[in-house]
Amino acid sequence: MTENKFVRAFIRFIGLFAFVLISACDAADRLPSSPGALVGTRAFIKMHGQDVIAEVTGIEDKLVTTEFRDWRGGLIREVSLYRGLFPVGGVDQGLRYETTIDDSVLEDIFPLKVGKTTGVKGTMFYVEGGQSADFWTHIEVVGEKTIDLKGGPQRTLVIEMDWEFEWNGVKRRKKDTIYFDPERSMVLKSVVRAENYQNYWVVFSVEEPERPDAPASRQQQRRSGTVMI
Repeated sequence: MTENKFVRAFIRFIGLFAFVLISACDAADRLPSSPGALVGTRAFIKMHGQDVIAEVTGIEDKLVTTEFRDWRGGLIREVSLYRGLFPVGGVDQGLRYETTIDDSVLEDIFPLKVGKTTGVKGTMFYVEGGQSADFWTHIEVVGEKTIDLKGGPQRTLVIEMDWEFEWNGVKRRKKDTIYFDPERSMVLKSVVRAENYQNYWVVFSVEEPERPDAPASRQQQRRSGTVMI
């Protein structure tokens, strides 16, 4: 794998699709033992004028696995995220990657609230290719912002992730800005900035299977087309 291909793949790994379902903080600030994601949830995304569909395909312990497909159904990539927020493995352009991190450090930022911060160190490597990169990530909940959606205005928490990784002595940096709806456990928008690389996407609709224990009024809201997870 050439340097450029590996570097761009790594940039995608650390933020292009840093979107999936994560558990929200409740009124008592209790941290659920597992993410609030629901298998079968489908999110419809606009990204640089293209339509992308993200579907939750698996939940295991604190990991949420999501597949991203183009409008024809072709698989773009698969990603597993810790509590739906932090990428820890997946498949990108047919290449499987994994990471080694300290999960307990990631737990420090949950439940999410303005001012909370944590730093994560780890190593990402491609299983078949033998390539690897060390990384460090600073995560901080920096504020709140209301975003207008078809279903009405939504309050979000703004989360910034500053990344630095090193491969063969070469350092690269990037920054993700994520707009997260804590009420409905959903990332509404993501902006990624890196050296000679930028990416932006926004969710415009979500389809979620009904939860067996959900109140009838909540289910009716979901059927009415409100954007939520």
